[in-house]
Amino acid sequence: MGDLFRETLRSLRAHRLRFALTSLGVVWGAFMLTFLSASMRGVEEHYTRELELLGPKVVWVFPGTVVDDRVGDRGARPVEIDAQDVRALASIHSIERAAPNVILRSQVVRVGRTTKLLSVQGVSHDTSDIRSYRVGDGRFLSRGDVERGERVAFLGAEAAARLFAEAPAVDRRIQIESVSFRVVGVAKPKGPQLIAVHGSDDLAVMIPYTTAQRLFVRSESLDQLVFSPRSRAESSPSVRHARELLGLRERFDPAVETALYFFNIQDILTVMARVFVGLRLFLFVAGIVTLLVGAIGVMNIMLVVVSERSNEIGVRKAVGASDREIFVQFLTESASVSTLSGLVGVVLGVGLSLFLRAHLPEDGMLGSPAVLDPAAVAVFVSSLVVVGIVAGLAPALRAARIDPSVTLRSA
Repeated sequence: MGDLFRETLRSLRAHRLRFALTSLGVVWGAFMLTFLSASMRGVEEHYTRELELLGPKVVWVFPGTVVDDRVGDRGARPVEIDAQDVRALASIHSIERAAPNVILRSQVVRVGRTTKLLSVQGVSHDTSDIRSYRVGDGRFLSRGDVERGERVAFLGAEAAARLFAEAPAVDRRIQIESVSFRVVGVAKPKGPQLIAVHGSDDLAVMIPYTTAQRLFVRSESLDQLVFSPRSRAESSPSVRHARELLGLRERFDPAVETALYFFNIQDILTVMARVFVGLRLFLFVAGIVTLLVGAIGVMNIMLVVVSERSNEIGVRKAVGASDREIFVQFLTESASVSTLSGLVGVVLGVGLSLFLRAHLPEDGMLGSPAVLDPAAVAVFVSSLVVVGIVAGLAPALRAARIDPSVTLRSA
């Protein structure tokens, strides 16, 4: 083994310029495979995180209309849902939480002389968990606030900044239209959102839905509700169960598509995941093709080396070297060139990924920095070893088949 190692190093040093130029293709392929794979994973995590700001498992339900067929009467009626329907949904085994949502659209909100036009929403105490609101100061709306219809408000981070600037907002008073509310909490900022059903969540003002119904809409009907399934795997079944239950309670056929409309965040996440799987597959194939092209270059160089060293091979065979030893020698040289150059490319890709991760912001304009996957790096390194072996097979076989008598006679 020591002789094999020394002989391999001697050959690499003797043809170092030739091998270095030839291995550039392998270096480039390994670099692109590593860096682009890490970059793609970083972009995927960035956009997944942006989508989940709306709620990691949230499903929005919008009532529609159904057509009643009667003798001598044909007409459409709206589907009306209320808080009792929401409580019924929360009791379904596939649904974890459900909450009413009363949208007041843009409302005039005042603090002293400051007047802003903000999105006001009537919500329940479960809304924070369903829609990923994190409390930055104070607290979220409580169950008691909702049940008693208190005049309290929870502000999005940007809404609080626009109304109070740098001053604390908790326990201050705001006016929505002409009604006074006490601020009980401020949310942590969510930042830019890819999807915002009713505008940015950072600009929202949330009050108890019971208060919104009593003071603003003056109706028990809900124009929408939200719920979260117990798991993402139960997302589609929960939509079906919700349709069946509401159909039973509101007297419409669950098969009527116009009766209810659903916006399921999991559907978008699934589509996006498939897109990124396709992109990763494309990058992987492109990287492997680049590596194979580089390996072909290494193979051609090794074939030239075998031709130049045919006399040496003949002498070694004449003094007792077997075909197997010659085969292993040249296979090791070829595999070493391909594998070492590939490892250089992997190290460069990892280094650039770590550099960008350390210097790019998590939510910058370019998306999330590259995210390295140790398992993917291990697969790339294994691929390099395989490519090196494949590149060395033809030169090693040619070297092993050289007839020593022919080479010595022509020397």
